[in-house]
Amino acid sequence: MKKIMLIALSVLLTSGPLMAAQSLEQLRKSSEEIRIDTGSLRKNSATTQYEIQPTPVFEQLIINLLKLIFGDNGDIEIATRPGEAPQVEGTLEDDSLPEEEYKDESTYTPVDPSELQETPGDQPQQPQQPGPAQGGQAGGDGIPADLKRKALEYFNANPDKIKNRNYLGIVDFAAHSSKARFYILNVQSGEVRAIRVAHGKGSDPDGDGYANKFSNVPNSKASSLGFYVTGALYNGSRGRSMRLHGQSATNSNALSRAVVMHESDYVREANMTQGRSFGCLAVSKTEIRGALSSLNGGALIYAGLSNSEF
Repeated sequence: MKKIMLIALSVLLTSGPLMAAQSLEQLRKSSEEIRIDTGSLRKNSATTQYEIQPTPVFEQLIINLLKLIFGDNGDIEIATRPGEAPQVEGTLEDDSLPEEEYKDESTYTPVDPSELQETPGDQPQQPQQPGPAQGGQAGGDGIPADLKRKALEYFNANPDKIKNRNYLGIVDFAAHSSKARFYILNVQSGEVRAIRVAHGKGSDPDGDGYANKFSNVPNSKASSLGFYVTGALYNGSRGRSMRLHGQSATNSNALSRAVVMHESDYVREANMTQGRSFGCLAVSKTEIRGALSSLNGGALIYAGLSNSEF
């Protein structure tokens, strides 16, 4: 593949006059704004790939070629075709704090796992499970079947990478933010807890509650699709939080972007359009203890789009 890419690069640079700097800049910008309409993708497509493949082979070759020229910051934005917006009881404000930064040398106050024991006031409300209109075809446990299958395939194929084998998380970003679209699955018992979760401002620029753009680029304030493994617990500027380590090409910058799971005031367990984060998996204060307790210690979280190849 590298040899093919180098040949293509050679042809690109030697055929005709050398491209002017302005043309190169236009190519670079184009590589950052590639969009794919998932509405035309095959529904419920079966895939054995453990890494998200957002483009056909030929298009991916072009993107890789551009990345050879411009580096690894080229971004792919994926435009989804949402269904009819549901009726909600209001809209919550977005995250208003400065965007968090991650630095290797910084020190953070750790969270003692004993602090994550739930109190009676933290007991969740009865979640509203998404149906086909809000997400994918759900199984008896409410999880879109295609996302559950992909998550379990990755879970079973990577036992050395995933240390917490008791729970896994699945996020369906195809669903409206008012829906309980973050599923925490007890792998042993099959029990599922579904909660609300925010998506990034950059993923929902018009604030309609649907995420339709996903980015791996710093400062994009967008959510990222892909497989994550959970990391350290800490108390940050947004309260109790947990690091996320991206395992896919589409979320490999999660740690450096400070994309984490954290508690928030702009997410509630209610039929409301949730506030938007800066790309973090923000959950309500009533659900944070249970979510962190279950997914602590190297658990898998898969963020995808039901009824698509992602």
